[in-house]
Amino acid sequence: MTIPLFVGIDVSSKENVVCCLTDEEEKRALCRFTVLNNRPGIMELQKRINQLVDKHSFDEIRFGLEHTGCYSTHAAIYLHRHLDFGCSNVKVYMFNPSLIKEYKKSHFLSPPKNDRVDAWYIAAKVRSGHLPHPFTWSEPMMALQRLTRTRYHLMKALVRESNFLMTNLYLKCSDYTLVFENKLSATSLAVMEEFESTEALAEISVDQLVEFLIQHGKNRFDDPQSVAKELQKAARSSYRLSKAMADSVNLAMASSIRVIRTIQEQIKSIKKAIEDHLKTIPQTLDSVPGIGPIFSSGILAEIGDIHQFASHKQLAKHAGIAWTENQSGNFTASQTRLIHSGNRYLRYYLMEAANSVRVHDPVFAEYYAKKKAEPKQFAHKRALALTARKLVRLVFHLLKTNQLYQPRGGNQQEIL
Repeated sequence: MTIPLFVGIDVSSKENVVCCLTDEEEKRALCRFTVLNNRPGIMELQKRINQLVDKHSFDEIRFGLEHTGCYSTHAAIYLHRHLDFGCSNVKVYMFNPSLIKEYKKSHFLSPPKNDRVDAWYIAAKVRSGHLPHPFTWSEPMMALQRLTRTRYHLMKALVRESNFLMTNLYLKCSDYTLVFENKLSATSLAVMEEFESTEALAEISVDQLVEFLIQHGKNRFDDPQSVAKELQKAARSSYRLSKAMADSVNLAMASSIRVIRTIQEQIKSIKKAIEDHLKTIPQTLDSVPGIGPIFSSGILAEIGDIHQFASHKQLAKHAGIAWTENQSGNFTASQTRLIHSGNRYLRYYLMEAANSVRVHDPVFAEYYAKKKAEPKQFAHKRALALTARKLVRLVFHLLKTNQLYQPRGGNQQEIL
């Protein structure tokens, strides 16, 4: 018969508050102490736990921590890999903070909120059972995750800065958006910078504007003269600004354009690093049409060990691609929302991948079209979310079996 020790750790940026419980269902803690959240602190935690193991002959230790981003990462890695506690059966569990919050509410309607109490509830949750898959650490995956999350951050920054640029662009040349499909292309940004006003753009000769477009577009336009005429037409039909207002708008746009170019350059650099890193990790996700190295990396880095998920339903819930249930008696709501919890990085990469796959793969294209044709609100968003949920099943199967994707006629048809 094993003698377990349950250790709850409330992690903060500076300190880790520790509470130790035995398997006896009592509220009194066996031991409480606080250590610094750094390397000397984690070594002190090891020493204190080893003293308890020697004193009480524990042969199993279960550590529980809330997943608090970077603050809990080092502690979890050291507990899992680097520290020796004198017994072979040591497991580490990382909990979503919302799960601990709900566990506290199940005991008290208005539970107190402090580090000592939180550490006790984390230890009690570990003792109660119904635990997630134990924490596992893969250096290649965590390194890849740093890169894919950096790309996510840069993409969000690019969207935010681009939206702000568009507000100023509308003030400067309200009909400009009717010309370029990609407003952030090198040629488009060059036009925004070169011409200080709509008058300057409207008055330049067509030949000079065509030469400008060819130079900055690297001769990629099929009909640069037509583009030049559309630009001048947009300039003539746009609203006019006073000089003082125009100067302010130009300065704001110049600042945004510099930021956008910097972000675009960094995204290219991160993309190259992601592609190089992915080559060292065996995987088959990129065999799916529309899923390249970037989407494969983002999905893999956030899933980690696929064996921690018993089914594709668990994986979908982890990604936040699952729907709330609204049912009472004979009533069942026809429209429900996506759950608010879940890994936002994994949800982002799955949704982006689904949007790409539905363009390149006929099976997903047919499914997306079918769902979009259904008479529901937010047709595209709903159809894309459902397509992403379908993709989760495929991702789960490919990672579990390590097989290549078979678009049609294979044994994956039943899974899709």
